[in-house]
Amino acid sequence: MSWQEKITKYFTSKGSLYIVSDEQELLRDKTVQEMLQAQNTIVHFYDDPVVFRYAYETTFRYIEREERPTLLIVIQDHQFNHIPYDVYVDANRLTLSFETLFPNFDRSIAVQCPVEMFQDLFDAHTRCLTTLSINETADFILREVCMMDAASLVNDVSIVKAALLHFERFKVALPNVLIERLRQSLMKKRVLVSIPIFECLASEGELYSHLNEQWNSYLKGYLNYSNGQVAEKKDYYGNAYFDDPFIRRCMRDFILPIEVRSTVDYEKWMQPGIVMKEVESDSGCVDKEELFGQDYHSFGRFDWVNFAIELGVLQSRLLKKELLDDDFKSQIKIANEAFEHWMLSDYQQLRTLPVLPKPKMVHQIPHYLAKRAGTKLALIVLDGMSFTQWNMIKETLLKQSWSFEEDAVFAWVPSLTSVSRQAIFSGLEPRHFAETIDTTRKEKSLWSTFWENEGLSSRNVAYEKSLGLKAYDKEALAYRHSPSVIVYGAVIDVIDQFMHGAIQGNQTVFSELHTWLNTNYLHKMMSDLVDEGFEVYLTSDHGNVECCGIGRIHEGVTVESKGERVRVYSSLNIRNQTASEHEKTIPWDSDSLPSDYHVLLAKNNFAFVPKNDKIVTHGGIHLEEIIVPFVKVNR
Repeated sequence: MSWQEKITKYFTSKGSLYIVSDEQELLRDKTVQEMLQAQNTIVHFYDDPVVFRYAYETTFRYIEREERPTLLIVIQDHQFNHIPYDVYVDANRLTLSFETLFPNFDRSIAVQCPVEMFQDLFDAHTRCLTTLSINETADFILREVCMMDAASLVNDVSIVKAALLHFERFKVALPNVLIERLRQSLMKKRVLVSIPIFECLASEGELYSHLNEQWNSYLKGYLNYSNGQVAEKKDYYGNAYFDDPFIRRCMRDFILPIEVRSTVDYEKWMQPGIVMKEVESDSGCVDKEELFGQDYHSFGRFDWVNFAIELGVLQSRLLKKELLDDDFKSQIKIANEAFEHWMLSDYQQLRTLPVLPKPKMVHQIPHYLAKRAGTKLALIVLDGMSFTQWNMIKETLLKQSWSFEEDAVFAWVPSLTSVSRQAIFSGLEPRHFAETIDTTRKEKSLWSTFWENEGLSSRNVAYEKSLGLKAYDKEALAYRHSPSVIVYGAVIDVIDQFMHGAIQGNQTVFSELHTWLNTNYLHKMMSDLVDEGFEVYLTSDHGNVECCGIGRIHEGVTVESKGERVRVYSSLNIRNQTASEHEKTIPWDSDSLPSDYHVLLAKNNFAFVPKNDKIVTHGGIHLEEIIVPFVKVNR
């Protein structure tokens, strides 16, 4: 039995009415909802009493029990008294919580485990025959679910292996409460490990950074041995990480290749971690075959994120060599058709995922930052930056001694600045800023309001946009205007400017961005922020895609970029009629958008511009528009 099946078994009484206090939002899980739908059960998340009353009266109350569906009215935090009394007295009342799924586990531990671990927790719980204390629960989950028995962890290498295995299985960080319990257990055993090594369990970015540091050290030792500067292999094999076969197997996913001389005789297993200076691949065809040879229809969220990241790496390399050909673009189209299908079926579920351990959507970013209590924070939004541009920026910053904790977030649909960037600075879903959804003029006040709700004063918060187009001037930046500023939001607009003027498509954007990076604007800005004690994060509100025109559509409101990828209608009927008349479009519906905001998108990499015109733009659900970087920078 799955944990989702256990949940649905509470609601098997046909035609009954349930009021459910769903403390951990278990009923928002997509699989749970599909199972309930299959057993003719409707889930209504109680929010607006007027909307509820209409739904209740028209779809449930006056229908005979044997003919009506089962109705679940979902509330939060035991707010049963919010339900109208006539409904309340006729309903079954139930509370769903972690105690429902894991009664023998201590709640304070179970509540911190992400949903990605639930099934393994549920399976392990069947083997737990007694009620466990806090420490017993932590030890049990570490041993039975995470396969991290303190007895088997004897040094830094074994912890790194455990971290690799964990991220391979669950794709999310180990909860902090379990990391701390593991650390205490190892200290009690007097196991000699470095304290920072536990960060590898808390962040995939930290694991990535740590392994790359070790690889850099290892490779230097290998080169010294090859050049005769050390007498024995043990002088570089002292780094035991890369003696381990499992760590070697993980190199392709975690090691950023280092450029090396081709005159050295490298061992075959080292190939994923090196790039030859003199003998380079002429087109990256091996990477291309690997990237596009996958079964997209089996992809989930993590697969699409990884695909977008790898596509950005490969596309930036090909642009650098001016080798971005039509075949490559055709392969992206094929992949994106599958991504569009995934977006239509699974995207809406993203908004229900938790902020921790990392944000999944752009509006969650400020909520994630707010949990960094006591830290000065700077969020730099590079408007329009896709993973292709990020890899160009990253390559430049690596040469300037920056390091990164890289992740990805999903933009809002439509992927317009006024929608997705406003979501970043407000921390809200678009339906909550309906009055300003066509503009960014309220971003400053929305940013300030968010942080005031988190307990800060307006004088502690700074915001500005339209940066990067002039020469860098530290003293002109908003955070310099007051020593009280501890949260700084900034928008650098250059990429968005470059794309909308890109006569030669992606190659123009590449050239313009390369020129801008040579000004060192971003490097100087981040350096000054770090010197002032800020923790610096980079992200984007949306990416961009090279598009081909299919002709203009004249109905609908032009929102931005002359309506190149999206049209917005106040009338749902007119939107639907227009969609039926234009086959290369996608009608997009979402409860997270304002009720009178009906969206029509251009498919794949098409645009509503004169036929066969080539432009670089945004607004749709192309994977290069939707999945964007979220990066913490370190120096």
